[in-house]
Amino acid sequence: MRNIKFFVVFILVILSLETYSQIGITSYSVYSLGINTSQNKKISGELKVFTNRPVEDIQFEVDGFFNFKTRPYHRFSIGLGLNFNPFRDFDRIYAITIPTSIEIYPLQEFKKVSILFELTPEILPEDGVNVRSMWGIRYTFGQKEMLRQSSPLNPDL
Repeated sequence: MRNIKFFVVFILVILSLETYSQIGITSYSVYSLGINTSQNKKISGELKVFTNRPVEDIQFEVDGFFNFKTRPYHRFSIGLGLNFNPFRDFDRIYAITIPTSIEIYPLQEFKKVSILFELTPEILPEDGVNVRSMWGIRYTFGQKEMLRQSSPLNPDL
């Protein structure tokens, strides 16, 4: 019970911090939902929640990403993360992750929507290495600056 209280307080503190970045929401193929910070900066973060399982087995993943330069039609990112189960009494740390992703913009006039493909090696403490693949659809809020920077008509690219 103490762990649940700590986790709730942690989430409330994170949500109450004032940030100046774009937020995106991603729905992944394996019953996962992600909330990410601005992908237009070199360093960004994402919190994933793996759902559709009993509450004590819900997994969370916190990832930090290095974002390569955004191109008109795509962007590559590579990161490092931690996958964990906060509601378990044992084996809370599931894996250390190395997510590698490509984000594709299928609609050039509406870059708030993108398709995301992710390939992630998971380093498990006792079982070795797994490779997880996911795809998803991302919607990014407040992306006006990115539209100006990555437009095919922009001669600065």
